[in-house]
Amino acid sequence: MSIFQKILSFFKKKTRKINLSPSKKILRPLGFQKELEELQKKLDEFLLTKKVTQGPVVERKNYFLTKTGTYLYKLEGTDKSGQEFSIILSTGNFLSKKDGKITGFLQVSEAELNRIIQKEYGQLESLLSGFTDLNLDENSLSVLGVNETKFNWKEILFWDTIWKEQILRKLRPNHLALLLVSLDSSFQKFFLENATPKQKKIISDELFYLNQGVNNIESNPNTRNFDLTSIDLAFKEFKKIISLIKRKKELET
Repeated sequence: MSIFQKILSFFKKKTRKINLSPSKKILRPLGFQKELEELQKKLDEFLLTKKVTQGPVVERKNYFLTKTGTYLYKLEGTDKSGQEFSIILSTGNFLSKKDGKITGFLQVSEAELNRIIQKEYGQLESLLSGFTDLNLDENSLSVLGVNETKFNWKEILFWDTIWKEQILRKLRPNHLALLLVSLDSSFQKFFLENATPKQKKIISDELFYLNQGVNNIESNPNTRNFDLTSIDLAFKEFKKIISLIKRKKELET
């Protein structure tokens, strides 16, 4: 065997060793739409509380969770040490009206509450408007006779293209992907109509990474990206960017 044949044989062996790895599965992106659909299914499976209007949500070995009302839950159980617990949880503020009476649950800071009660109020709406970040949903606002929410991300759908493009430029790809998964189809339309081809390619890749779970804090503790369970954090960043662009927009128009 010539020296050339020996060298060629060596590289062929190396190539076979590299290619023949049965434990390594090559994963290929499914494309923007399919990746998005897969993630939306996973998110739906994750949000167990959304599937229940009232009653048991989940029962585990040491605890069970019951939905008692809008945004209200009761967590009960006994831990391994024998300690019993019964805790009321709230995932949001809400108001409702029954038999002419308004009732609800609002979480506020001690300092802000004391600032509010320093004076008289003729209307409940006036009193509640003093709180800066109640984040009431549309149903709660309608109880107060308010037709529009204080913050509604869908206002950007009616902005000029130049402002829409600025929002997409400021949003991190990871946050943008999570918003596509968690918000309704109007956000997807907003993205597809205003994103550049490069942005669409980046977000398509980001959806693939989300589906593979590479942003998971357990597998990548140093990541600055959010995983699928952190849609609330992505929306918080989205809200901040909208407020920033809105202020800039108002100054220039």
